[in-house]
Amino acid sequence: MAAIDSLLSLSTSQRADALVLAVGDPPTLERGGQPLPLSMPPLDRELTEVFLGELVTSIERDELARSGALRTRYECAGVGYRVEIEGQGARLKIALRREGAGDEARGARGAASQERARVRARARPAPAPEPVSVPLRSEPRAPLELEQLIMTAIERGASDIMLSSGTYPRARVGGVLVPLASREHSDDAIEAFVASALSDEARARFEREGSVDLPLTISNNLKPRRLRANLFRQQQGLALALRPVPPRVPSLHDLGLPEHLGELTEYPHGLVLLCGPTGSGKSTTLAALLKRVNHGRARHIITIEDPIEFIYKRGKQSLIHQREVGVHVPSFAAGLRAALRESPDIIMVGEMRDLDTIAAALTAAETGHLVLSTLHCANAAMAIDRVIDVFPAHQQRQVRIQLASVLRAAVTQVLLPSEGGVGGRVAAVEKMIVTPAIAAKIREERVHQLASDIQTGRADGMVTLEQSLAALVRAGRVKPTFARAVARDARALDELLRG
Repeated sequence: MAAIDSLLSLSTSQRADALVLAVGDPPTLERGGQPLPLSMPPLDRELTEVFLGELVTSIERDELARSGALRTRYECAGVGYRVEIEGQGARLKIALRREGAGDEARGARGAASQERARVRARARPAPAPEPVSVPLRSEPRAPLELEQLIMTAIERGASDIMLSSGTYPRARVGGVLVPLASREHSDDAIEAFVASALSDEARARFEREGSVDLPLTISNNLKPRRLRANLFRQQQGLALALRPVPPRVPSLHDLGLPEHLGELTEYPHGLVLLCGPTGSGKSTTLAALLKRVNHGRARHIITIEDPIEFIYKRGKQSLIHQREVGVHVPSFAAGLRAALRESPDIIMVGEMRDLDTIAAALTAAETGHLVLSTLHCANAAMAIDRVIDVFPAHQQRQVRIQLASVLRAAVTQVLLPSEGGVGGRVAAVEKMIVTPAIAAKIREERVHQLASDIQTGRADGMVTLEQSLAALVRAGRVKPTFARAVARDARALDELLRG
């Protein structure tokens, strides 16, 4: 995909009429004549030239150099755009206007027919090179340029930042992957950036497994910012996926989540699961729940994380001990087994990844502790099946009985683009409370019937995804089209919105 196509995809998702790119300014959408600057760094000359190169041929570039202006046409995902280019170098400005948008208001319905219709032919990509095994050297120096780039991306609202050897960096803004800069970064630069976080054990794990999770902190003469990082090998060398961690632990209110989720921390013991796809904010919601406990009750909380993300304030009502896999404990399962001897009230497990971790979590929940954890799955029924299916067939019957007795609730979370502006996202949640009827369905292998129990369980505190989406739409926080896109039952959502 061309770099310009990523921005045009964002433009389409926001129902914009035009995309404007100018050196020194952030990319800007236009909708109904109103400018909507994207939460991205200002474009430098090099990146704007990259966009220009994707839009024009060499002959048209020569024409632009002679006349100082150019009109052409571009097509992306079946949508045509009128391309208006003015200036050069530091004064370069590119406007891509969706064909048919605002023609009546401008009285220019016939203008498009006078422009040359041209869709730039895409060259086939060159064959991919052979996989490269990149050994890490011992003591590289962290590059200031990358720190500045990442800090700028964070300030512009990036939820994820991707650095990859041999290509320009990208950021995820509002759920859409967009270019971050035009300069490519080498293995040496990526290696230097992560060097300070690579302990001997992390380095050995990377060499052995080809990837490693790391906690990173950067400052760049500003307030320090923490990032969750994954360094991995790929066909062309090294790559680094970064997720900024908010500078303070958010509250449920900060996240726009309903306060009734806080009740999940009031169980004296048992298992509470937060479910959802990767990047849906499960870890952040889990942190908000622990913050609520820390500020309101005296509890001993042990967290087992890979890596540690949020740092909780000490001196509040609770005592919180945070342990990192690979630093303080060898694995999630080992940390859980050790926690049983450390007198916790609440144990937070960053992720239930494997049989040993899940088995230890069930044991902890059975022995008088409240266990909070996450699972990568789409709903409560899938979470239950995943927990059970990880065990050998001869153990699954017993595990099903065990899970039915310890599971207290399962919350599924999804993120949607916000109505209020470009780049923001809003969470919708589904909450299942394990009632005696639901526990019986888990024991009897009838989890496919859980959806109906959630629909009729409002009196027990349950919330369907469609009810949560309808509330967001009525509050003006999410567009109906985006809500329908993630709803499991679009007809039920429409009925709720009509009611």
